[in-house]
Amino acid sequence: MKKIIQLVALLSMSYFSFAQTKNIKEGVAEFDISYPALSAEMKQMESMLPTNMSLYFKNELSRIEMITSMGSSIVINDNTKKEVSVLMDMMGKKIAIKQTQDELSQKEAALKKEGKMPEYSIVETKEKKIIAGYKCKKAIVNYTLNGKKEQMICYYTEDLPKINNGTDNMALKEIKGFLMEYNINQNGVQMHIIAKSLKAETVADKLFTVPSDFKILTQAEIAEMMGGIGKESDSK
Repeated sequence: MKKIIQLVALLSMSYFSFAQTKNIKEGVAEFDISYPALSAEMKQMESMLPTNMSLYFKNELSRIEMITSMGSSIVINDNTKKEVSVLMDMMGKKIAIKQTQDELSQKEAALKKEGKMPEYSIVETKEKKIIAGYKCKKAIVNYTLNGKKEQMICYYTEDLPKINNGTDNMALKEIKGFLMEYNINQNGVQMHIIAKSLKAETVADKLFTVPSDFKILTQAEIAEMMGGIGKESDSK
């Protein structure tokens, strides 16, 4: 159970930085999530893994939302305030953590200094395909982490707002457009994510604020609580 909670938290953090571009400035994108190579252990918990993800965006604001049988995980990014809020409503607990993008960048720089960030290269290809009605280009990301070579296949469009991926996926920040399809490895779990729809529509401002019934904690408090949740669940 603890692994599931950590996986949902990491996946929801995979998008955290929003940059406005020329076309749609407000709307919602829906993604399907699949797991092509689950281990025997994770296969037993497959029904608890998220199978879809919603991305809401409005001007300088974005919100990633995933709902599972255990609850919801949300990441809100305010590019004007340079602030990221992570909300988790799981196992009867509503908790949140706020971080500035400067803090995230400092953490990223520290990992680089310690040699804990992957080395990567991006190969642009001439391959293209249509995803959810948008023309997409293919890029191959080759990277080495802990001496192991990995590869991610990405499809992106330059016709939509650019969403940059999080600190544990450095290479995806360099993709030149909105990611429409990609594979990713989180905590040893392979995931395939692909957009199934994207449309312009009015998005309510309240979606980009932290509700008053969420308790804001520090990173250390979040880590301790998640550890506790895992122990409680594993003992049942």
